[in-house]
Amino acid sequence: MTKKTSSKDLLANDQDYKNLLADLKSIITKSQYHAYKAVDNIRVQTYWQLGERIVREELKYKDRADYGKYLIDNLALDLGIKRPRLYEIVKFYRVYPIVRALHGQLSWYHYLYLIPIEDEREREFYQNQSVLHSWSYRELKKQIKARLYENTPKKEIQAVFQTKLPAVRPQEVFKDTYNFQFIELEEQNEKELEEKILANLITFLRELGEDFCIRGSQIPLKIDKETHHIDLVLYHCGIPCSVLVDFKIGRLSAQDIGQMNKYLGYWRRHKQYAHEQPAIGLIICREAGREEVIYALNGLEEKIFIAKYKVKLPSEAKIKKAIKKL
Repeated sequence: MTKKTSSKDLLANDQDYKNLLADLKSIITKSQYHAYKAVDNIRVQTYWQLGERIVREELKYKDRADYGKYLIDNLALDLGIKRPRLYEIVKFYRVYPIVRALHGQLSWYHYLYLIPIEDEREREFYQNQSVLHSWSYRELKKQIKARLYENTPKKEIQAVFQTKLPAVRPQEVFKDTYNFQFIELEEQNEKELEEKILANLITFLRELGEDFCIRGSQIPLKIDKETHHIDLVLYHCGIPCSVLVDFKIGRLSAQDIGQMNKYLGYWRRHKQYAHEQPAIGLIICREAGREEVIYALNGLEEKIFIAKYKVKLPSEAKIKKAIKKL
């Protein structure tokens, strides 16, 4: 008697369930990221309001030199906030008295490293660089410690101030999975995938999201006298930057990421306009091992994004017809 397969075993071996699980995990991860950003933005706004209110109270008694100290001491006790943090909050407001000058891309920890910088122009330089290049607060700390401002030529510093800050963060643009079910892919062929996407370009761009437009396909790059071709070059108006797209039918490899990084290096040096943000790479593949992606990217997470795609399977009749041709 054949043993009936349990639902548990069926789910454990079912590819559709595995795909569902991967998609749900991706949604949760992205939601946690956005939730964290939302909470941190609320903290920045809250601290600014606290600083503004405390400074306003101090100004009432500006003729009493020691009033500010006693005020902070009492507030720290009654609010349950440590004195050093309250001093940071007050300084934060004094450095950024206009709330509109705050950037949603920057966390409270970014501001903790910015507010000790006395020179306004130097502080604004690091602030703009953090937004432009999506620096983490650790990267900001590292660049301040390395005295990037002092070591940057005046012409390059001026260019930073003239560059319009991005309105959209790349992390908010790219998905983990794209639905290409408007494509019927009978053969495992990257060229065929690219051709079918170009034939359904409007649907493809709609699936990618808002503000995408196409700059060209099979764009040639000449490196060491050898010509390479980028499958697709898009432009995102909101970031704004070029997006180099590479399609992979099979499983993603570290070599694919290395190749994209090489293309990005060339593009940023030779093809990028001064007003644009640094170009971004997008590799769209059928499969991508989690550990392979983590170790292969290793610091390239802000430059290269990995996404999977799903296509519509051909009908049974078409499959039978293809088999007969073999």
